[in-house]
Amino acid sequence: MITQSDIDSVHWYHEFDFGNGLHATSKTPDVQAHRKVWEFINRELDAIDFLGKSVLDIGCWDGFWSFYAEKRGASSVFGTDDISQNWSTGKGIHLAKALLGSKIEIDQSISIYDLAKLERKFDIILCLGVYYHLVDPFAAFAQIRHCCTNDSIIVFEGDATIGIRSDTVFQGFRDPHASLYIPTPHALNQLLRAAYLRTERQVWRAPPPPPSLRRRLQYLMGALSGADPTTLAPPSRCERLITICRPMSGENRIHLYKPPFGLAQFDDRFRQAPKKRPA
Repeated sequence: MITQSDIDSVHWYHEFDFGNGLHATSKTPDVQAHRKVWEFINRELDAIDFLGKSVLDIGCWDGFWSFYAEKRGASSVFGTDDISQNWSTGKGIHLAKALLGSKIEIDQSISIYDLAKLERKFDIILCLGVYYHLVDPFAAFAQIRHCCTNDSIIVFEGDATIGIRSDTVFQGFRDPHASLYIPTPHALNQLLRAAYLRTERQVWRAPPPPPSLRRRLQYLMGALSGADPTTLAPPSRCERLITICRPMSGENRIHLYKPPFGLAQFDDRFRQAPKKRPA
């Protein structure tokens, strides 16, 4: 029998009400800010039809959005994570699954960079709170493309900014616990398109105000001085952004040459013609 003491021993990120007086409390230090993010994600996901759909939840952590998809009527839910890449023990999702009587599938040994190895396709793919922590978002987006059906819906959520030039990103590795990749919406769309994903909709949690002139000048002067980009301060005007995509195929003019990560199969110019059998 699972007790409240068992639940309290887990380092939860999300919050759960399991009924019968049992509940999980988030142990993230800035939980108030995160609650607003969760409300934002919940509101946007409510507009998507999960009924009868197969769902992949990437970086599922303690399974909050996996259980959400199941509750919304998904036919199957696969929650994946790489337990070596976060500060949780990974115990929470299993405890929650038992308490909720859930049937979701869980694998905590799958990196986002290895998703193609699953050789599985999903109707809905959730990538929430992940991409801005990645060293190589493009490689990750390519892996996600390999998990798409022709009609998949892919939902990305994470940090974005308008504090830099619209076609650029901030990428720095000074603090491994902070955001490593902060794009503008336009730059994020370009990278997604390079991975054969077409953006259909983007929405800010709250539109960030434009950066001050002083901030712009500080960033510009630092870049022009030849400073190591990893020492430049990240944009101060960051907000959470949801981007909803669909897979695309055919000619992608972002790629003049054959794209990496197996993406060539989605482009008519690079797709290999089947070999003819000898007469």
